[in-house]
Amino acid sequence: MPFPVQATSLPIRKDKICTGLKDGMTLLYPDVSGSMGMVLVSPTHNYNITAWMKAFIDRLYCYYDFDDHRPRGYGSRSAGQGRKLALAAVCEQVDEADMGFTMTAMRAPLDALGYEITGELPVYGIFDRGKVKQEENVVSQAQRLGADLARSLRQ
Repeated sequence: MPFPVQATSLPIRKDKICTGLKDGMTLLYPDVSGSMGMVLVSPTHNYNITAWMKAFIDRLYCYYDFDDHRPRGYGSRSAGQGRKLALAAVCEQVDEADMGFTMTAMRAPLDALGYEITGELPVYGIFDRGKVKQEENVVSQAQRLGADLARSLRQ
């Protein structure tokens, strides 16, 4: 169960980023740390987010701090800062069940990191690349999703 993070109560990772892997994520940490809002979008692959989205979310693990008790309690250095998140996913099938865990796989870890989810947009029935741009209703909903995120960040 999460607990409120206090700077003096938890051991802090020395670098506050994942230093075990040297890849492009290292370049993204300053942007993630410096931004108050984020938009995550993933197509549905086999009832879930893509491997790339999963890897990105997994690499945000370094924003957690853990205590030394078992089972380990945790807190997030991102919590309580007013960070916001908008989510979208695109699925070929037309049924919500066929999207599977896609939205939850993005929502749950970012919620645990302390992001407030300002809106979600599941999109069904689209497979072909670029086809979503032809769906006026979806484009309109995406614009509202972005506007709602921007409005919540100004408050």
